[in-house]
Order: sequence, then C-alpha cells, then structure tokens
Amino acid sequence: MHRNHAAIATAVALSALPAKARAQDAEGPPEQAQSSADEDRQPFARKAGWMDAVATAFIGDGLRFNNPYRLSTVLGSQAQSLSRTAAYADFGAALLFADPAFVAHGPTLRISVSLSGVPQSVLTPAYLALHRSGCWGVYARAALPFVLTPEPTWGLEGGVGGIWFARAGLGVATELVGDLFYGAGTREVATPAYPVLSAQAGLFLSWEAMP
Repeated sequence: MHRNHAAIATAVALSALPAKARAQDAEGPPEQAQSSADEDRQPFARKAGWMDAVATAFIGDGLRFNNPYRLSTVLGSQAQSLSRTAAYADFGAALLFADPAFVAHGPTLRISVSLSGVPQSVLTPAYLALHRSGCWGVYARAALPFVLTPEPTWGLEGGVGGIWFARAGLGVATELVGDLFYGAGTREVATPAYPVLSAQAGLFLSWEAMP
C-alpha cells in the first residue's frame, strides 16, 4: 500500500513540471539548442575554414573582332574583318576560400602561350568565384591580362565556366572568355582596342582542406 502511494505521488509531481522544462530536457541543454539555431540562421558559415588549392589546364581558340595583326586566318575580305586567333594553351593555379556550397572565392594566376604562328605569352592575374553543387560547378572570374611577348600591352578580361567533376578533385571544364586588349596607337586611333572572344576546354584539379 505504501508503495502504491509513493508511485502516485511521484506521478503527480512529474505531471506538475512545466511543459517547457520537459521540452528542454528532451531537446538537450539550452546552449546546444541555441548553437543549432545559429547554424540554421547561418548555413554558409559551417565550413568557415574550407580552403581549396586549384590547378587548371586548357586548350583554346578565339575570334578577334578588330585589326587581326599576326592572325593566321582572316575570315572576312579585308584586314579589319573577323579573324581567328592562334590556338593556345592556358595553365593556371588558384587558392579559394569559404564554402563552395555558397561561393568559394580567391586569387588565381594563369599564363597562356600560343601554339602556332608568332610566339605570344600572356600573364593573367584574376579573382575567381566558384559555386559547387554535387558533381557540378560554375564559376566566374575578372582579370587583368598582361601581354608579355611579342609586344607588351595589357587589357581587361572576364570569363565564365562550368565544371563536371568525375571525381571529388578531378573535373572537366569549359570556359568562355572575353578580352579587350589595348595596342599601339595609329594615325587613326591614339589607343586602339582589340576585342577577342575565346572558348577553351580542359581539366580542373582541386585539393580540398575542409574543417
């Protein structure tokens, strides 16, 4: 009989506990619940220490829309017509930070060399932003290319690309690149600008360090 009275008293005491206290006991300490709420409000801060070292290798070709000097193939009827650039190889490296599920970004440096015609090399520092979802990725970059040979000059460059990752760190990439180079002055134009549109394809290699 005494045991029955004790059990009833215990049940009454438990039922009198506030519902909020029982909910907190089920969900864990208040500090843990607050931490989970903060992560839900900041989903892209979960990998704050994420870092990726990237190497790229491309083969490309392009079209020049003005003054096709040194170009091997003129596609129009005169020197000012649309022309093909020489095929080129492009090699690069980048160091990216932050979570690619949102946007990983960082500096990149590339060098391009012509594969035919007059030897030409271009050094291109840039800033790149990458978004990755599963085995697919997209990126964009803004750059300041410097022509080293045969005649030094500089220009502006923008590129957008897509990547399919066959493995976690190995991807096949394609990129569309637009350039505007400035050349030596002529009697008609003091500082002529030469627009170039190129397409390239190659490999995207990454070595990830995640938190």
